[in-house]
Amino acid sequence: MNRYLKAALPFGLYGGGLCFLGYLTIYLLDIEPISMNLIIGYLVTPIFVFFGVKSFRDNFNGGNLYFGQGMTVGFFTYTIIAMISALYIFGSIQLDEELFTTFRQINLELMSANKTVLEENLNEAAYEETYANISKMSIFDVALNDFLRKIFPGLFFTIIISIILKRNVEF
Repeated sequence: MNRYLKAALPFGLYGGGLCFLGYLTIYLLDIEPISMNLIIGYLVTPIFVFFGVKSFRDNFNGGNLYFGQGMTVGFFTYTIIAMISALYIFGSIQLDEELFTTFRQINLELMSANKTVLEENLNEAAYEETYANISKMSIFDVALNDFLRKIFPGLFFTIIISIILKRNVEF
């Protein structure tokens, strides 16, 4: 296993596990957990990316960190978190189909409640197309959406963290 993945793996697994615990807690509190999982991901991802990159710099690379190295470790970290999250979202929806129905219904109601605002900002055709797409969404779409909503912020946070932690030790 290469040193980038070796540095990122524990932090990706811990981050994904913490997201799962948050998801499970919200589910047990009878709150719609899929939407709340995104918020948990926005909080957990930058923390674990930071510690993964810092761990690589301090423990695997002799105190040196180039921007590209930070980006690589960060990529592995947030991708592991996103994959774990997408898998447990997909699995939980498979086990409890009502989660999917509730999630879709909440999104459709939100679209209906904001119809005039959305039609003003977009247009009626775009609103109708989006409404139809939400109506036809599948379980895979929900898991993919969760995955992508962790990947793109993860990339953003990794860029910033890699710049902040970049260090070249002179010998």
